[in-house]
Amino acid sequence: MARNPVTPFRPAGGMFPGDPFLSLHREMNRLFDDTFRGIGLPVAAGGQSQGELGNFVHASMNVSETDKEISITAELPGVKEQDIDVNLDDDVLTIRGEKKFERKDEKENFHFVERSYGTFQRSLRLPFAVNPDQVQARFENGVLTVVVPKSGRQERSRRIQVQGQGPTSQGTISKGEGQGQAGRPGGSSDTKSG
Repeated sequence: MARNPVTPFRPAGGMFPGDPFLSLHREMNRLFDDTFRGIGLPVAAGGQSQGELGNFVHASMNVSETDKEISITAELPGVKEQDIDVNLDDDVLTIRGEKKFERKDEKENFHFVERSYGTFQRSLRLPFAVNPDQVQARFENGVLTVVVPKSGRQERSRRIQVQGQGPTSQGTISKGEGQGQAGRPGGSSDTKSG
């Protein structure tokens, strides 16, 4: 009869979903689970890594960009299409969903039922204004692909010419800069004294 581990892994306070040590721990668990499964020793319930954060499922994402679009791919093995939600709120793209797992094992002298549940959510701030009607999402073979076309209006900052009081006073300031520029408090002036 399969037995569950007595003390499941619970990450310490310093570990979070993007922590490289958590990824290493998950890979080590997977390696040992695969090894023990091959020799008939019991593995974690459902054959899954115990390195997951309670009810949290880690969704690995890749983001690529061309001159026309940004493409986001998320690996979601075991997740069904109807359990995925993709939202766009201004320039923030959010992918969320849930993974459900149920396993039944019936033998001659025992009956075993196991269920697990996990959720995930990843948000990505896009570097430009997005037309929500042009965003496309496709889910195929456990991989979600979201394509966000770039709009014509992508500038978020622009250089502004600053006019001084005298004919020799010229300078420029960028949006977001304000200290140390000509004509600004605490800044310097380009005019010559003397």
